[in-house]
Parts: sequence; C-alpha cells; structure tokens
Amino acid sequence: MKQRLKIAAGIGVTALALAVAGGGYYHFHVNNDTPEYAIKTIQQSIEEHDTKNFYRAVNVDGVLDSSYEGIINGLTSSQFLSTPDAKENVKDFMNSLRAPLILSLKGAIDSYVAKGDLETEKNIGVAELLDRTGLNDAKIRDIKNIEVSDADKNEAFADVIIYQPDLEREFAIQLILSRGAEGQWQVSRVQNFKEYVEEIGQARRAKLEEYLAKAGEINSRHDAIINEAEKKYGLILAAGNLSKKDTRLELKTLVNDVFKKDWEERKQELFSLQMPKDAESLHSLYMKICDLAIAAANDYAKWLDDNNPATIKAAEEKIHQVQTLTTEAADLARRMTS
Repeated sequence: MKQRLKIAAGIGVTALALAVAGGGYYHFHVNNDTPEYAIKTIQQSIEEHDTKNFYRAVNVDGVLDSSYEGIINGLTSSQFLSTPDAKENVKDFMNSLRAPLILSLKGAIDSYVAKGDLETEKNIGVAELLDRTGLNDAKIRDIKNIEVSDADKNEAFADVIIYQPDLEREFAIQLILSRGAEGQWQVSRVQNFKEYVEEIGQARRAKLEEYLAKAGEINSRHDAIINEAEKKYGLILAAGNLSKKDTRLELKTLVNDVFKKDWEERKQELFSLQMPKDAESLHSLYMKICDLAIAAANDYAKWLDDNNPATIKAAEEKIHQVQTLTTEAADLARRMTS
C-alpha cells in the first residue's frame, strides 16, 4: 500500500517539469506586464538556461505545494477510499513524504532549467515517478485560455493542454498566475491536480481490470483443457503399461499435441494482451509459468523416449515450480483487485 502511494505521489509534483519545463515554445508578441509575457519568459528561460528569469516567472514553492495538496485530495477522494480511517492514514503517509519528494523535485527543476537535464541520479525518484505517472509520454499540445480575472486584476489563469496517453485524450492542466513581490506576473499554483489524479487513477484501474479479466478468462479456459488432458493421461496409464512401446507412444502424443501445444497457445494469447504497467509483475509471472510448463512437457516427452530417471525428475521439478508460481500469481491478482 505504501509503495503504491509513494508512486502515486509523483503524479502532481512531477507535472511541473512537464507543464512549465517541457514541450515546444510558444511565441507571444506582448508587453511585459501581462500573464502572456510570464508564460513566454518561462519558455525562453528554459531555452536559454536562464535560472534567474525562470524563478521570476514561476513561484516553484507555490506550484509544488499546490500540486502536492491536489495529490493528497485526489488520493483520499471518495472514489478511492471509502472510510474516514483509510483517508486519514493516507493523508498522514502522504504528508510524511512531502518534504523529501518536494526537495527532490525542486532539485530536478533546478537542473532542468540550468542544464536541460533532470539529473535523476542526483534527484532520486524523479525518473521513476515521471515514468510511473505517464508524464514521460505526455505531450504538450498548446497553452491557451490565458486571461486575467475580472474580479481580481492581480490574478490570471492559463491552461497547459497535454495529450495524456493513459487517458487517451487531452487534459488541461490549469495554472494560476499572480503578481510576484516585484509586481511581475508569475505562475503561482496549479488548480486541478485532484481531478488529474482521479482521472489517471480511474483510467489505469480500468485498464488493469480489463487486463485481469481477459487474462483470467484465458487461464480458466486453458486450465479446463489441461484438466481434461490430465484425466486422459490417467486413463491411458490405467488401460496400458509404461513398459509397453504403444502406451508410451500414446502418452507422448498426448503430451506434445495437447499439453505442450495448449501451453504454447496460452502463452501467445497472454502475450498478445495489452499490458498496463501496473500488471508488469503479474504478466511476467504468467510468461514464466508458461515457459516452465512448456519445458516440462518437453522433458516428459523426452522421458517417454529415454526412460531416464533424471529426465522425469527434471520434468517433475518444473511442474512443481509451475504449481508454486501459479499460486503466487493467483494471490497477486487477488491483491490487485482488492
């Protein structure tokens, strides 16, 4: 649970690197007392590695703090946690991560502006967070709807439009701009990370559930085939004799044409599934189980030819591994759905 929360925590705070430090450059011909000029300054300061002007145009502390609050609120929304105790536990845990995560992100932003490199080897966790949250693959499409608030002339809004692969559509990261200490416009906070976290969570959960359902159907269908083959294997043994060539040949045919072939087909079907990142460990287990079962079938077929005790021992060891890993996979799948 804590590892999942730690990964999820990166969704909001790492988005700053994407929202104000990535993508193409948008050129505005505006005077220097407008929100548009602040956006232009951010883009030019990144291009020119001008740290001083970047920090004049971005209140990094404010943006990171508001992003982090959005993450906490998103993770503790009713869509994810239904009990007050669970919400409080998540909030406590998230707050314990606030200082180190924000410090790491600030270091990465400093490096990016100054050198064009996040320096992930120094800023631990940034690369993993960007990857796990899908922000590495997100693309900035536009910066639009830049407008000053009618109610308060010292506050403005801007939308950073990104294409989010997890959502398979565009998402508008909503920035708030306000007057800085010297009266200049600067990006001061992010307004909608709660909604961003919720939508990413819903999309990823839906893809995970789809994968689990399809993989479950594949495994159940092939398990039924293997169960029937095992019954037939037993009937052949009961009616024949392993000392007889005909019995061993019939068993070998069953092993090659049903057991081995079915495991190969199962592997191909599982391999063809669209695998979400959250299912990587489970998918790897499924692949390993199939490979071991195929290898065991090869050993059994070989043993029916050579009658070597070492060959049948190798086959039985592989089958034991298949049984152990199958139990582990079932347990992992259950935890992923809870």
